[in-house]
Amino acid sequence: MVPRYQSKQFDLSTLQSSLLITESKEAFACLERELAREIQPKNIVERIFLADIAACAWEMMRLRRCRDHIINLAFESAISEVLDRVLGPPETAAECEARAALERDWFTKPEARREIAKRLAAFQLDEGVIEAAAISSQADQLERLDRMISAQQARLHRAFGAIADYREAFAVRVRTAVERATDQSALVPLPAHQQAG
Repeated sequence: MVPRYQSKQFDLSTLQSSLLITESKEAFACLERELAREIQPKNIVERIFLADIAACAWEMMRLRRCRDHIINLAFESAISEVLDRVLGPPETAAECEARAALERDWFTKPEARREIAKRLAAFQLDEGVIEAAAISSQADQLERLDRMISAQQARLHRAFGAIADYREAFAVRVRTAVERATDQSALVPLPAHQQAG
């Protein structure tokens, strides 16, 4: 029978956070190194805390990126909505086609952005209204993400607190052991022949 554990050291890679296919292993490893440099884990318990903190911090960054992407994806329909509200819907097929091209080109062509900015400026508005429309249209999803981010932040703070508590409890145990060991009344006197040395 092959022994179940071949190594006497626990493999912490089993604690490593799973990455999405769009995420960088190098970036995650860099985060772990920076956290390790800051926290300086001293034993396996603290390395487990470190793995949890790295996973939690990474998840928070992921959720924040997701939040931004959700807003960015909503810009296309937000441009259309804003222009329809400000200028009114196009009346002819040619106007509809021209408006659709302008909205599409807003993402890639500076002249299209300038044209839309000019049209909005006529109503004392700027591109901020497009951003507001994009955010507003995704409010439910953004609120859900904000709750998830808050939960990760709370988890992160608990993990930091757990390290502090663990280190404090360890420090108290060490202090108590040292005091007990150095307490003169607790020392066993050596026999006379050992004292003479």
